Amino acid sequence: MYFCVLRPCMQKKIFIYFLILCQNLYFSQSIKGFRIPDSLRNKDVKQVENSFKKTLYTDKTKAEVYANTALVEGKKNRNNEKIAEGYQMLYQLNNDKSALLYLDSMITVSKKIQDTEYLSKAYRNKGVYYYYTAEYSKSLDNYLIAKNYAKKGSEIFYNINSCIGLLKLELEDYREALNLLLGYKQYLEKNKLKNDINYEKCLYNLAYAYHVSNKLDSSNYYVKRGFEQNLKSKDKDLYASLSLVLGINTFKQANYNLALPILNKASQLFKENPNNVQNIALVEYYIGKILYHTNNEKFLDRFEKVDSIITKTKNVSYELRNTYPILIEYYKKAGNKEKQLFYIEHLLSVDSILSKNNKLLTTEINNKYDTPLLLKEKEILISDLNSKNYTLFWILGIAGGIMIYLVYLYKENRKKLKNYQNKADLLTEYPVSPPPTTTTNSIETVDFQKEKPKATLSNDKLEQLSRQLNEFEIEKRFLDKKINLDLLSKEFNTNRAYLSRSVNELKGQNFSQYLNALRIQYIVSELKTNKNLQKLTIAAIADEAGYNNVESFTNAFKKITDTLPSYFMKALQENNK
Repeated sequence: MYFCVLRPCMQKKIFIYFLILCQNLYFSQSIKGFRIPDSLRNKDVKQVENSFKKTLYTDKTKAEVYANTALVEGKKNRNNEKIAEGYQMLYQLNNDKSALLYLDSMITVSKKIQDTEYLSKAYRNKGVYYYYTAEYSKSLDNYLIAKNYAKKGSEIFYNINSCIGLLKLELEDYREALNLLLGYKQYLEKNKLKNDINYEKCLYNLAYAYHVSNKLDSSNYYVKRGFEQNLKSKDKDLYASLSLVLGINTFKQANYNLALPILNKASQLFKENPNNVQNIALVEYYIGKILYHTNNEKFLDRFEKVDSIITKTKNVSYELRNTYPILIEYYKKAGNKEKQLFYIEHLLSVDSILSKNNKLLTTEINNKYDTPLLLKEKEILISDLNSKNYTLFWILGIAGGIMIYLVYLYKENRKKLKNYQNKADLLTEYPVSPPPTTTTNSIETVDFQKEKPKATLSNDKLEQLSRQLNEFEIEKRFLDKKINLDLLSKEFNTNRAYLSRSVNELKGQNFSQYLNALRIQYIVSELKTNKNLQKLTIAAIADEAGYNNVESFTNAFKKITDTLPSYFMKALQENNK
């Protein structure tokens, strides 16, 4: 669904190792029988390259003729630079197994002439290939190799950074992903490259990144700018992808009547490029979601098509995973146990793929379809479907096993709740241990003669930061919701690496742990003495402690005190009585 380089996106994961072994034979056959048209015989390679660029996104048949012409001419003249350019052209035209072979040939030729620019482009393109086949580890490896070859501050350097930004997006590191994507956009604008196709792709990537992070207004802003650029490029793939993001944003804004025609139009455009399977799956999924929300049972056709694409390509995202719980629940209500079992098995397979790909690290699954429960429900469904072959003894045995499991869960839960209550009672009597404090006078106890990492500060600077941190604690600046390592390092007139290392050395904690410890210690102390504060909701108390939301506050409170805010509040109320 993303665009990193000057070619259409690839989706299928293909095993091609045996083809690599015969790569030279493959490429000699790829142009075997090709004859340069008479109209191109008198044109130099530069003219052919320009013609290729003009037709790449409008007429791929013509573009392929120009690419093969460039490669044949390069080989004829034994010009390795032009041969490398020819392989890159052919790569841009292919999104099947041959694409990787063209890149390997491009790398081989580029190494002969030690051309770092072509090497950085080739490895960047290999990173993109593996990115679209969801092999993120290989993708990152190739991006890093490409970056080593790229000249710092060049267009390819920033382009590689934007590709790495898309990997960050997969890991839900939205802030860093956006920084890298915006950095590339700023480079293109600063160097007056707005008419370059990469600028339009960069706008699309930003639109998608903001969509994924649920900043729909920002996403729609870049969609609009992308459409403006598309009027010049006429790239159908980009137009369809921009339409897809616009349709999804409109759906998320609950404007189903407007979203449906946008997505239908995108669907028609994607069908013109059947290799773009991931976008086809996404557009079918969101059309299905609209039909589902409007109680139209035709959503089943769309969702089942999504399932068939995932089954065929083994390429799935957490976004598309949401297809299966809806299908399972639908067939459960309909009493169709065969279909219910069918999609449970598919969901288990999808979760396995997501886990192996390390896409988002499967740490939290919807409780209703959590893997252990899915496995148990699968066993029950198989038992029910084959009930004629089972005796009452086995039915009672399964039921007994479930009861034992539920009793076990009940007892474990009771133990956990009891522990929370005990810890809360103790907390009302004893204070939370504060983070270690190193004063200016006691700073001498730190052995500064030991070998330290290169980033370690001088004694004077460390003493200064110690005083500043003490003032930070005394003034209760840790209650500021906006405070973070970057902001505090600027206020302390240092950089984040030094401040982070100083907090570790002075407080024995990283900055996040240090901040949480100060806040929880403060709010526990305040709650014990301030009865008005005790009357507030947990959300309001979290706000008082400097947290943006209840979840962050509860997690920090539990980690530091070994109990929950609600239990501590209850214990305080009991003490008051």
